[in-house]
Amino acid sequence: MRFIGKFFQLIFGSFFALLTLGAIGLFGIYAYYTPQLPPDSELRKIDIHVPLRIYSRENQLIAEYGEKRSRPVKLDAVPEKLQQAFLAIEDTRFYDHSGVDFKGVARAIYSMISTGSTSQGASTITMQLARNAFLTSDKTLDRKLKETLLAIRMEQELGKREILELYLNKIYLGKSAYGVAAAAEVYYGKSLEALTLAQQAMIAGLPKAPSRYNPIANPERAMIRRNYILQRMLELNFIDRVAYDAAVQEPNTATVHQTTIETSAPYLAEMVRAEIVKRYGETNAYTQGYHVYTTLDSKQQANAEESLRNALMAYDRRHGYRGAEDKLDLGEFKSEEELRDKLSTYPKLGELEAALVLRADSKSAELLVGETKATLDLDAVKWARPFKNSDQRGASPTRVSDAVKPGDIIRIRQIDKDKNTWTLSQVPTISGALVSLDPSDGAIRSVVGGFDFLHSKFNRATQASRQPGSSFKPIVYAAALTKGFSPNSVVNDAPINIPGSNWKPQNFGGRYIGPTTLAEALAKSRNLVSIRLLQSIGVNYAIDYAVKFGFPRADLPPNLTLALGTGMTTPMGMATAYASFANGGYKIEPHFITQIKDGSGNLLGEDKPIKVCGDNVESCTVTPPKDKAADAATTDEKTTKANDKDKTKDSKKTTEKTTGTKPVWETTELTGEATTDGVQYPAAERIIDKRTHYQIVSMLQGVTQFGTAARASRVLNRKDIAGKTGTTNDQKDAWFCGFTPNVVTVTWLGFDDMAKLGEGETATNVALPLWIDYMHRVLEGVPSKEWERPLDLKDSDLALPVEGEDTEGGVAPASQGGFQYQNERDLAPAAPPRPNQQGNAPAAPAPRRAPERVEIPEQLF
Repeated sequence: MRFIGKFFQLIFGSFFALLTLGAIGLFGIYAYYTPQLPPDSELRKIDIHVPLRIYSRENQLIAEYGEKRSRPVKLDAVPEKLQQAFLAIEDTRFYDHSGVDFKGVARAIYSMISTGSTSQGASTITMQLARNAFLTSDKTLDRKLKETLLAIRMEQELGKREILELYLNKIYLGKSAYGVAAAAEVYYGKSLEALTLAQQAMIAGLPKAPSRYNPIANPERAMIRRNYILQRMLELNFIDRVAYDAAVQEPNTATVHQTTIETSAPYLAEMVRAEIVKRYGETNAYTQGYHVYTTLDSKQQANAEESLRNALMAYDRRHGYRGAEDKLDLGEFKSEEELRDKLSTYPKLGELEAALVLRADSKSAELLVGETKATLDLDAVKWARPFKNSDQRGASPTRVSDAVKPGDIIRIRQIDKDKNTWTLSQVPTISGALVSLDPSDGAIRSVVGGFDFLHSKFNRATQASRQPGSSFKPIVYAAALTKGFSPNSVVNDAPINIPGSNWKPQNFGGRYIGPTTLAEALAKSRNLVSIRLLQSIGVNYAIDYAVKFGFPRADLPPNLTLALGTGMTTPMGMATAYASFANGGYKIEPHFITQIKDGSGNLLGEDKPIKVCGDNVESCTVTPPKDKAADAATTDEKTTKANDKDKTKDSKKTTEKTTGTKPVWETTELTGEATTDGVQYPAAERIIDKRTHYQIVSMLQGVTQFGTAARASRVLNRKDIAGKTGTTNDQKDAWFCGFTPNVVTVTWLGFDDMAKLGEGETATNVALPLWIDYMHRVLEGVPSKEWERPLDLKDSDLALPVEGEDTEGGVAPASQGGFQYQNERDLAPAAPPRPNQQGNAPAAPAPRRAPERVEIPEQLF
C-alpha cells in the first residue's frame, strides 16, 4: 500500500509540477509577445481598404483608383445564408469558442498523427482576422503564437458580431476583391442580396486559397469546393434538401465584372487623383474610400470627347492614310484563335477598333475584329490617299488592296451597327484639347486632353504649353482700351521698321489695308495694328495687365512679339483668361473639386472657390438649388451679399433698371442678407473696368459676326457669342477661345512635336469648327443673353456693326456695309483717313481674309 501511495504521490507531484511549469511557460510567452502585439485601442481600427472614387456633379462614377476593391457593409446587410456558408467551411464553432477552438486543435493534431496530413485546419475566423489584419502569413511558430494570443484578446475586446463583420469585410477573395460585397460585384456583378445560394457558397470557398479555388481561373476545383460547402450547410441544417439539390445543379456563372464607369472623363480623373494624393498622401488616397465630387457635367463631357475626336479624325483624314498600324505574318499563327489573342493586345481607342486583314482583293477585304469578322468595300477606303507630307497626298486607291493587305493591323470604325458596316480609319497623329468652364466661378464642366487617354496620358488641356498666337491679342487690346483708346481708334496697318532689330513682321500674305480702326483690326486679326498698339501703350504695361489674367510673367516675352502671342500658355490658361471677358471683368480660378467625403459619407472637405459676387464686397452667399442637375444649364444663381447691409436708395434705383434674367455680374448693384442655409464664397476681384469690359466684348462679338470666326454666328444663329481665333507661325497651333455670358470654351489643335498643320489649316478651319460643334450642343435650348451695357457708355464709344459681311468670314470694308466708324483717333503717323460711307471716295476692295500668322523674330529685343 505504501508503494501505491508513493506512486500516486509521484504522479500527482509530477502533474502539478508540469502544470506549474506550463503556467510559468504560458506567462512567459504572454509577457514576451504582449509588447509586440497592437494595443487594445487599435483592435477596432482595422483598416478596410476602399478605393478612391470620383464622381461628376450628377453623382455619376468617373473613375475608381486602388489595387484593393472593397465595399464595407454592416453584418445585417450580409445574407444569413452567406454568413452560414462561411461558418460551415471556416469555423462551425465560431459562436462557442473564445478565439481559439481547442476541440479543433485537438482534432487537427489527431489527424496529423494518425494520417500524417495537415489538411484539418484549426484556425478560427477570429485567428484569421488577427492574421490578416495585423500579422504576416509566415508559417512559423512565432507567428502562430502571436495569432493565438491576439485572437484571445480580440474575443475579449470585441463582440462576436463585430468580429464576423470585420472578417467578412476584410478577407481577401481573389481578383483584388476584399470582402464579400466586393466579391459579389467582381464575380457576379451583383449586390449581396441578389446572390443565389450557389453563388454564396462559391464565394465562401475562396478564403482558403483564392487562386486555387477561383471560379474563373480554376472552375473545376471551385465547383468541387462549392458543392462541398453546400453539403456541409445541409449537414449543419443551415439549408434543406430541396435548396441543396437546386444549388448543386446551378452552373458556374462567375465572370470578371469591372466597375461600371458612368461618365468617361479620364483626364479630369487623373487631375483629381493627383490632387487627392497631394492632399492626403499616396497610401491614404487609394485605401481610405474617399468619395470626391467634381464640377464636371456628364453631358457636356460626353459632347466634348465626341467633338474633339471628330475634329482630330477629320483633320487626319484630310491629310491622307499613313498605312497599317502594324504588320503580322499570318503564317506564324496556327489558328484563328491565336490570331484573335494577338489582336486583343491592340486596345480600342475612342471608337476605333483594331482589325486584322485576312484577305484583300480589288473589291473587298475580309477582317478579323474582336470576336467577329467584318468586310471593307471600295467606298470604305476611297479616302485613303497615301500621306506624303502635311501638304501632299498620293492618288486615291482604285482597289481595296491598294489600301490594305493581308496581315495588316488597321483601325476601323463602325458607321452602321445594324448592317455591320465599317469604314477604314486610323489613330490621329495630331493632338488637341478642349476645356469648358463656368465663368462665374471657374468650375470646369468638361475637359479633354487628347484623342484617347489610353493612347496618351499627356493632358494637353493643362500640360501643353504652347504659343496662343492671335488669341492673345484681346489682352493687348483690352490693355489699350483701359489706357484710353476706343474701338474706333485708328491705327495704320502698314509695314513697320523696328530700330535695332532685323525682325520684319508682316500680315499673312503681305497684304495691308492702311488706316483701320481697332475694332476692324481685331476682327480681321491684323498683325501690324497689334504691334503698333503694343508699341504705343508699352510692353511693360501690357505685361502687367496680362499678369492680372493669370499669365505667369516669366511666360510673357518682354518685347513687341508679345502682340502676336509669342508667350506660352495652356488651353486651361486661356480659358481662365477669357472667363474674365465672359463674366463681366472678374478674375476667377479654375477648379474641379466640390466636396470630399469618407467612405461613411462624412464630409472631409468642401472647396469654396472665388465667385463673381459684384463690386465692393468680400463674399456672397449662394442658396443651393433644389435640383443640382437643373443648375447645370445656367449660372444664374441667386446671390446675396454677406457684407452689403447698407441698402441705399441709389442701389435700389440701379437694381430696378436691370431687367430679365441676367448673370449676377450684369447687375450694377445687388442687395440682401446672407441666408443661413446658403454657402458663402469669397468674392472675385475685378480686373477689367466695366467700360473696357463692354468695349472689348463688343469687339470680340465682331470677330464672331464679321471677322475670322463669322461662321460661329451663322451656324449657331445667336448674337451672345464672342471670341478670337489664333494661328501661330507656320500654322503649328490652331486656337479658338470663345464664350457666352454662361460658358467659356477653348479649343486647340496641333502636333506634339510642333510639326506644321499644313496649308490652309488655320484656326478658322481647324479649331473653330470644333468649338462650334461642341457649343451648339451645350447651348441647345439655352436662351440668348447679352452683357449689360454700362449706363455711361455712349454709342460713340463703340464700333457698331451693320448688315453685310465678307463671304469668307472676314469683315467687309465700310463701303460694303461692314463697320461704321466714328471719333477716329490715329495712333500711327499722319495718314489720310480711310474712306467710309460718310461721303468719302469708296475704299478699294479689301483683300480676301487671310489667316493670322505669328512671325517669330530672329532676334528678340
